[in-house]
Amino acid sequence: MPGLTRPRRCYVVCTEVPPNVVGGLGRYAERLLAALRDTGVPVEVFGAVGRRLPPRTHRTGSVTLHLLPTPGQPSPETPQKAPRRDSAGPRVPVDGEVGDAAGVSPRAGDPGRGGIGALVRVGGLIWFNVRVAARILRSGRRAGAVVAVHDWMGAVAGILCRVLGRTPVVFHVHTCEHNTAPGARRTFVNAGITALENAQARLADLIVVPSAGMRDELVARGWPKDRLRVVPHGYEDPELIRLAELPGARRDRLRAEVRERYLPGGAGRLVVFAGRLSPHKGVHTLIRAAALLRGRDDLRVVLIGSGDDARVAGLIEREGVAGQVVAGYRFLDPPEVFAHFLAADVCVFPSVYEPFGLVAVEAMALGRPVVVGPGYSPEVVGEGAVRCRTGSPEELAAALSRCLDDPEHAAGLARRGAEHVRARYSWARTAEATLAAYAEVAR
Repeated sequence: MPGLTRPRRCYVVCTEVPPNVVGGLGRYAERLLAALRDTGVPVEVFGAVGRRLPPRTHRTGSVTLHLLPTPGQPSPETPQKAPRRDSAGPRVPVDGEVGDAAGVSPRAGDPGRGGIGALVRVGGLIWFNVRVAARILRSGRRAGAVVAVHDWMGAVAGILCRVLGRTPVVFHVHTCEHNTAPGARRTFVNAGITALENAQARLADLIVVPSAGMRDELVARGWPKDRLRVVPHGYEDPELIRLAELPGARRDRLRAEVRERYLPGGAGRLVVFAGRLSPHKGVHTLIRAAALLRGRDDLRVVLIGSGDDARVAGLIEREGVAGQVVAGYRFLDPPEVFAHFLAADVCVFPSVYEPFGLVAVEAMALGRPVVVGPGYSPEVVGEGAVRCRTGSPEELAAALSRCLDDPEHAAGLARRGAEHVRARYSWARTAEATLAAYAEVAR
């Protein structure tokens, strides 16, 4: 339909939606839906929750959220994170301990944990997609309507709507780490996911990605460049904005409270990492870099997150950095993570694969010096962070040392990072760019 600047209606298929926020996709959905609710464009969102809950429908502004019980999905009432502890001491996991055993639910939609569990999750997701597609198709073809599906978990619904209903479909791809990230396992399930992604990419009218780096990765994979659009994420979380605007005295008190959990009297140097403890996030490189900085008795490197817990604990022991590296093997709620960023002398995210990297953007928005790995697309952090060009511990150790030893360098980096984020990113801008992309194919 020529001349549309916005679609007339959007159907969104996204398995992880509020209040079922257990990973990056859920946080994206939470913030984007909040930005879309006042746009005036009717948006119907279909999300998956645990089977113990009845179907629910919520409406806020122009966004209507449908929660559909789905096998293999967590329930919002189920605690997703371990309770906060007063002690900051590390906990050593046992061999093979992952996910719920470490106090954290696995990433929604992750098929790679356990044979029967993986089958239940994949089967549940297929059932969810078929039900959603049926509901969208039953509503009838509407002029100017678009179906938007997020990652492979919504691709079945997208394919059905495109083939059976001839409805325009936009495919949002947030990550391909199951087959692209270094160390990704080659399994039957992952092969099936890749085939499903490729099929959806061929049928989609448009493909939306969060960074130029991911666009280039998918073009190299053979996806159509002319149908790929880059729409970056925003950064504003209400708690992040609150902390960023704290008066100086209150900000200093909060920083001191966090630092005293890890440093005697809060004196010393604090480096903070947040993310899954997996090879492609660079956590193993960070531990080896900490070993190169072993002479700094006042240094603590804090690892926030869970994942490959037993191997991380073993590497900390082998590298002899148990006195320097503090790992709790659990995720924290965003307010706690932001407080740690605020308290850090340096925030570090040494990923070798990163489609966007919201945590780095959030740390930059808080005015902290940030070091990232080669997996970050250069335009995401610009000149506002140190971007390591290799995955070597030596380069990472050198970047951390400069930030710790050169206050002028660190202050300039923090200032440029905050300016870059605030000038470039906002969820309102993301929402408008997303609707503009949908309008390209609405008919």
